[in-house]
Amino acid sequence: MRVERFPVGGVRPGEIVVATGATHPERGAVGSPAAPLLAAALGRGEPDPGGRRVRLGPVHGTAGAPGTGDAVLVMASYLEADGRAVGLGAAAHADDRAAVDACAELVGRWAGLLRSRRLLVAAPEPDCAGARAGVEAALRAARGARRDGRVHMYGRPVAAVDRIGLLTDAGVAFVDDLDAVPDDGAVVFPPHGVPLPVRAEAAARGLRVVDTTCPLAALAHRDVEAYARRGDTVVLMTGARDTAGECVSVSQAPESVLTMRNADQASDLQRFGVDPERLSLVVQTGISVDEAAGMITALRERYPRVRGQHYDALCYAATDRAAAVRSVAGAVDLVLVLGAADDPDAAHLAAEAAAGGRAVRRLAAAGDLTADALTGVNAVGVVPARSAPGALLPQVLDALAGLGPLAVTHREVVTGPRPGAGGAVPGLPARQGGKAVGA
Repeated sequence: MRVERFPVGGVRPGEIVVATGATHPERGAVGSPAAPLLAAALGRGEPDPGGRRVRLGPVHGTAGAPGTGDAVLVMASYLEADGRAVGLGAAAHADDRAAVDACAELVGRWAGLLRSRRLLVAAPEPDCAGARAGVEAALRAARGARRDGRVHMYGRPVAAVDRIGLLTDAGVAFVDDLDAVPDDGAVVFPPHGVPLPVRAEAAARGLRVVDTTCPLAALAHRDVEAYARRGDTVVLMTGARDTAGECVSVSQAPESVLTMRNADQASDLQRFGVDPERLSLVVQTGISVDEAAGMITALRERYPRVRGQHYDALCYAATDRAAAVRSVAGAVDLVLVLGAADDPDAAHLAAEAAAGGRAVRRLAAAGDLTADALTGVNAVGVVPARSAPGALLPQVLDALAGLGPLAVTHREVVTGPRPGAGGAVPGLPARQGGKAVGA
């Protein structure tokens, strides 16, 4: 690895150019995929560019070539195993000594981070199989309805922002009231389902319904209805976080459902006058089975006669995703959670990663990654939240690859039945690829 200065051209007074590429006199073309990180650092005043314009771009001319002396490029470069040259560079006009010094400080700070690293991507697909299948069904409905009119979806699916964008691009309109759907229109029920009154209203109006409700979510809804119909109070285990499907499950029998968010609430049920002999439990799809297990234990200790779902009906999507995050967090020095600052999903993933004591940073853009965060870091974990655009993960990987040789691996946790095992619940959809279709 070398840190060098070269005379170059193409930089105007009053600006700093962060090089996206340059030509080294010996090493030839030098790529700089980490350039956005350096430009963002200058934007934060690390170091202070002193009011100068900062721009990204290739540095014109060959470093050190004759006739290229009006600017100075400060560049660190190293060779990958395949001989490719990779580096970091920033250039300023030669007459602006303060700007040249800022370039040297910037490059020196980031060059100090150059090293080989491992990178583990946890659960790179943020959407469960049920959400993916539901969005695909809605897209097929939209494509088939272009001649007949617009397709409407009641509510929004719990899906990655790019999948929501596909629905919008296909002309799907999201509505929160069936009054917005014309009498001859089509309405899509999202993977987490719709409340029972909405389903009844759509049937009464004769609307064309595309029902993408996940089979496991639909089974939970049917269980709530069946347990209430036989005279039981239904304890719906919803966990600490609100889920899109919670109101759908409650709507199956609102007068008979009590929601349970934590194990401590097991002792509170008596104030509702529940009959210990007429009590059932249902685990809401979308929550971690590990979280539900503690609540089930507490409920059974208090009410030994409680009845409930067959465990083959449980959705493991949230459980597997959380397990993958915890597994990666335990193997790295720093976890990067990709997603919007106000995204509850990103906040939940960050909490899962931090539970093991690891450092966690949330990134809404690749440029949010700082030099301080990477100091002393040999292994990085990356977790995409649903709010992270699909382009953000490769941008982060590219930027990190510009800070030294990077080995990238993916880690997923998949829970499914043992091959050849029996015990499937009648009416439950077949599991695909060792994993239940879930929402």
